[in-house]
Amino acid sequence: MRKVRWKSFAALGAALVVGLELGGLSQAHEGHDHGAANHGGTVAKTKHYQFEIVFAKDGLKVYPYGQENKPLDASRLAGASTFYHPNTPKPWFTRPLRAASTSPGQAPASLDLGIDLSKIPAKGAKVAFEITGLPDPAEPTATFTVPFTLSQAGEITVAKATQADTKALAALKVCPVSGEEFGSMGPPLKVSRGDRSTFICCKGCLKKIQAEPDKYLTASAASGSTKAKDEHDHQH
Repeated sequence: MRKVRWKSFAALGAALVVGLELGGLSQAHEGHDHGAANHGGTVAKTKHYQFEIVFAKDGLKVYPYGQENKPLDASRLAGASTFYHPNTPKPWFTRPLRAASTSPGQAPASLDLGIDLSKIPAKGAKVAFEITGLPDPAEPTATFTVPFTLSQAGEITVAKATQADTKALAALKVCPVSGEEFGSMGPPLKVSRGDRSTFICCKGCLKKIQAEPDKYLTASAASGSTKAKDEHDHQH
């Protein structure tokens, strides 16, 4: 009886994997299951990888992920982005992608392009990407195309923190809003707007960040605050 049940679960797991591989693009949603958008962008999947693309008015970021949604070291990768105007099938322009700047000892999580994208048509434009230097010899180069979707200015995205955020959480130590230690209120949440982000201990802290994003989504937020802990009213 146990063998039959085990085979049933194995078959179900295989079906889920196939379903995920067949998926094309997925928009941002909360959570970090395979296919989730961790940074509020659009996810494109290839045979062995998935990539999250975040468009902003001042440029774009491509976050590469390997097996089990594990972030890849972008310093080992290179890439190019080719933009297509909605009025013609021919390429509009192509720009190279560079590994993001990081602190010493920290691997870059994204390939970036700094460019003014505010004039790109809001509807109909698309961007083709080519990412090279990938570690799997079965797919050393990945190509994919996504629709151009410009994030709205000042948009705040929220997602669960991942293993890639471990160092940042350790440096921050406590929630900048409440002063509570991370993990005391459940899994920490990552709050981002553009290229700025911070972490909070729970959803009850989100309202204060939404009300004063410039206060918290800066480097100064890393110091935390015991005063904030006394003033914080948790809404759990």
